[in-house]
Amino acid sequence: MFDAFRKEMFEMRAMLFCTINDFPAYGNLNSYNVKGHHACPICEENISYIQLKHGRKIVYSRHHRFLTPNHPYRRLKKAFNESQEHDIAPIPLTSEQVYQRVQHLNTVFGKTQKKDKSKTCIWKKRSIFFDLLYWSDLDVRHCIDVMHVEKNVCDNVIETLHNIQGKTKDGLNTRQDLAEMGI
Repeated sequence: MFDAFRKEMFEMRAMLFCTINDFPAYGNLNSYNVKGHHACPICEENISYIQLKHGRKIVYSRHHRFLTPNHPYRRLKKAFNESQEHDIAPIPLTSEQVYQRVQHLNTVFGKTQKKDKSKTCIWKKRSIFFDLLYWSDLDVRHCIDVMHVEKNVCDNVIETLHNIQGKTKDGLNTRQDLAEMGI
């Protein structure tokens, strides 16, 4: 870089502290599969989900295990599938644990090969960010942009309440799934 005040060149160094993005972008940057049965990068294989029969969607449950152990919501049965939550939240992987899981993954760019349906690996590839010498030492590498998450939830609620054609989440399949779940 050029310092205009001193009129001399200098070497500038920068550090990428973390990324801030919505959940799909988080999956792309983290090289993690954020869709399907193992979409939570914290829970991984210990995720709790229900596959809806009619809507064919995946519903993730047991989020109240992330609350403090004495939180009153943990004891609510009616609001949480008629069960109390006694388990503790899974401990997120450390940076080193993530690096150990992805360091040997083979990364192939493009759509030249078919996906192996029998392969259940939740990591798609080793993120290019791991080429940064300090990346595996960062405690927080990616942050979820709460503003976009809130906007998406708000959009879905408003569009459903106003019954906006093509945008509402209330349909025949939804009603059948709710009836089957006893809601």
